[in-house]
Amino acid sequence: MKLTDVKTYKLEFFFFSILAVLSYAFLSGNDPGTGTGSMNDYFWVPSTVMQSIAAVYAVFIAIFALSLQRDQDSIHSAANRLKPPLKIVSYTAAGSIYLNGLILLIFSLYSPPEVKIKFLLFASLLSLVASLIAIVYLSLEMLSDVSGLKTSSEKFAHLSNLLRELEGLGSSGQMELSAGESEFCIQALEDEKPEVRMVAAHLLGRLGDEQASDALLRKLADKNSRVREAAVEALGRVGGEKTVEVLVEKLEAKDPNFRLHTVRALARLGDERAVAPLVQRLDDKVLEIRIAAVEALGNLKSRNAVEPLLNKLEDIQIGGTPAELQKYVLIALGQIGDKKALEAILPRLDVPSPEIRKHAAEALGNLRDEKAVPNLVKKLADLSPEVRNASAYALGKLGDKRAVEPLIGMLEETDSELRITAVYALGNLRVPQAVSPLIKMLDDDNPWVRKGAAEALGKSGDKRAIEALLTKLNDMDPEVRRVAAGALGIIKDDSDFR
Repeated sequence: MKLTDVKTYKLEFFFFSILAVLSYAFLSGNDPGTGTGSMNDYFWVPSTVMQSIAAVYAVFIAIFALSLQRDQDSIHSAANRLKPPLKIVSYTAAGSIYLNGLILLIFSLYSPPEVKIKFLLFASLLSLVASLIAIVYLSLEMLSDVSGLKTSSEKFAHLSNLLRELEGLGSSGQMELSAGESEFCIQALEDEKPEVRMVAAHLLGRLGDEQASDALLRKLADKNSRVREAAVEALGRVGGEKTVEVLVEKLEAKDPNFRLHTVRALARLGDERAVAPLVQRLDDKVLEIRIAAVEALGNLKSRNAVEPLLNKLEDIQIGGTPAELQKYVLIALGQIGDKKALEAILPRLDVPSPEIRKHAAEALGNLRDEKAVPNLVKKLADLSPEVRNASAYALGKLGDKRAVEPLIGMLEETDSELRITAVYALGNLRVPQAVSPLIKMLDDDNPWVRKGAAEALGKSGDKRAIEALLTKLNDMDPEVRRVAAGALGIIKDDSDFR
């Protein structure tokens, strides 16, 4: 709650009550004496003067704020907003001045006991601190309010709303900020509150404005770790001429979370200069960072990373690297697509782990090397349905006719997902002997199988599928009807061309 949200009538009652209590407490129970000589040992007069100056300062701030307005309506609006905080400032200063003046009077007329002296000293000091804090805080708040600036909490709310709006768009649209809003986001990176700096960095990253790169680079040295991580993540989206060089240097940071975010940012940037430094992270002490480095090298698709990744596979084989890393290495090698990896990947089709066998099959499909066909055909009979599915999909990518009969046999699988993959693979092979089996699949009880079969028959261009596809124009599933109509159009076009 802001101080300006306090109801003024409550504040008035509070001040008058406190003043009455203090007056009674300080003026009762004291013996008259000559305490005037001890006044020189205290700072009551200077502190009272300070209170007065502070009150005048607050009034000056209000006048200055009003002077920022350009027309009568805005002056009235600003004045109405200034009244509540100025009232609080006035009460705070008046109460503190009264308290210090009362203490001066007590010391001039009485000689209070030691306990009461300490109490008075503490009360006066407390009032001084409270009034100064209130005056400074409210003066800055008044200026921010009438000059259009925002407090940290307002900045956070505003930036968070923009970020939510941007995330709500997803990939369906792009939000553009005005030049003023973009500059506001960059300035918010210097806010005193770390949550404001963090949300500003996230927002700039989502906007992808390269003009923000220099400001984000400065935030890599922020004292708050979450701000540093947000900044490095944003730089992975924003880019910039110096970004790669700076991020490469940050790969040696002591904070493992920061190194992890840096690796991921370099993966997004897709710069070849990051390959060698990322290769060094393959030996990082933290497994999660090693995994992230492998994924980054796969995303970069640099052939310079093939040998280090293959070496990492060999380390796994001799027990030098956790087996958990093996699947990520296989995925990365598949993404790069260098056929040099074939001989290293083929043995992974026969390891005990079904997950490794599955990723090995997927990687072989991405390599597009026909030498892998016999091994993948064998894996169509693997005990693991996931391995059979990955092998069928890989064979569909390779397009080798040796896989036709085994894939036709796979159409009898009870698992509908396996039938879908087999239909897809046969559609890619485009062989006449697959047409009749695919026509039968148009009556499968799974609509995704029927849809895949219709699409595969359209790819085949075989006229034998026309009659069966016509019946699918009345299929209960709208997607099957749509794909069947498209397949018929393809077959007709192919016939006219011929």
